Amino acid sequence: MIKEIRISGFRGFGSSQTIPFAIPDAQKSGSGLTIITGANNAGKTTIIEAIRAFNGSDSPSFSEGRRNKKTSGIVNLQVEDSSGEIVCIKSIPGGGSSTQRTGQLSSKNYILPSRRAVPFEFSRLTWTKDLYMTQAHKLENQRASSLDNFNARIFQIEKHKKEFDGLITRILGDDFQWTVEQRDSGNYYIKYTKNDVVHSSEGVGDGIWSIFTICAALFDAEPQTTIVIDEPELSVHPSLQKRLMTLFIEYAQTRQIVICTHSPYFINWAAIINGAQLVRIVKEGTDSKCYCLSNHCRSLFEGIAKDLNNPHTLGLEANEVFFLEDRIILVEGQEDVVIFKKIEKELDLSINGDFFGWGVGGAPKMRAFLALFRDMGYRHVVSILDGDKVDVFEELKREYSETDYKFFVLPTDDIRDKKERTIQSKSGITSEKGNLKSEYREPIRALFNDINDALK
Repeated sequence: MIKEIRISGFRGFGSSQTIPFAIPDAQKSGSGLTIITGANNAGKTTIIEAIRAFNGSDSPSFSEGRRNKKTSGIVNLQVEDSSGEIVCIKSIPGGGSSTQRTGQLSSKNYILPSRRAVPFEFSRLTWTKDLYMTQAHKLENQRASSLDNFNARIFQIEKHKKEFDGLITRILGDDFQWTVEQRDSGNYYIKYTKNDVVHSSEGVGDGIWSIFTICAALFDAEPQTTIVIDEPELSVHPSLQKRLMTLFIEYAQTRQIVICTHSPYFINWAAIINGAQLVRIVKEGTDSKCYCLSNHCRSLFEGIAKDLNNPHTLGLEANEVFFLEDRIILVEGQEDVVIFKKIEKELDLSINGDFFGWGVGGAPKMRAFLALFRDMGYRHVVSILDGDKVDVFEELKREYSETDYKFFVLPTDDIRDKKERTIQSKSGITSEKGNLKSEYREPIRALFNDINDALK
């Protein structure tokens, strides 16, 4: 399994970047899961291509377009596996596309690209998984339009159809049935039956094909092996994405699962707390940069995940932050998000940023989320605290004085008026109904302007 990979001179990776991978501990669900996020063209697929370069016994060649000009066309890839073995692939001195390899990985990595179309008709070919990985997963096919020779996997899987069907049923249900059929011409195709309706291969949606190939990748993967899947969400309904993620977490207890994704459904905090790695790839200028979650930050979220009073704090809306480019606004609670958006309309102003989820769940949790965003490479983050949290405000300002993070405090105790109940009554910048008080119109207008200046 892969402990880490270092990349320089390959595509957008001009400067050397190290990407760590989670190693399954055989005890905790999701402990071997690595989740890679990043905007389009940030460099996620490049990481997969770099991993793929180590499959097979031959040292690959890198075409001119794949080599970074900042490094004078010198590609340098290095993998350290879980046993401490280091394998290097480096351009041969003098330039050109050829490389030389030092060392050899003891195991091959199963790579499933984002383009998972399968030919509608195919010839009979039966390969073992190892042979398929060697023959059909060459570097040049990473961006191909279809999975070359996947029919070789289909015929191999057909020999163990009962076991495979048990896996795919977990995603698609027990009314999904398939068989390999032969036409009179001699070619083969896959026949699907669902709800008593029969489809040929070409009549089945891309999402079904995608799930089929993902399940095939997982099916005969032995413990301590590595499976890399690019964009598992493509053409897949959100409900099925959630089922797939459940499957990934289960398999990642004993196997190394690496996914590159644009979907918040593939962010799972229970797995992250159990050891899963979260990686964000960012394009800074022309360079791809890698940011990873620290163990310190992971520990901060153990308590947050157990907070039953604020389950939304780490909900789906919160997960969407990992797919935003930057300019994040942190507030204490969900009513802050609602009322600030209401005030925006009332003042005919807008804030140039995105509110994080439905708040962080209270001022004491603000520190954990700031640590998360710092780890993940976010440059522009704003925190807004209630007026009665001046002590927290001052502490955070000092702690983050060397960053571009900005901190603001409301001109009164809370976001809205609250009647005295079991707690002390508080004065808000809005009434109980959430209407902005006249005496705070200009202070809040100034606050919005200051936030906009901070997020330029």
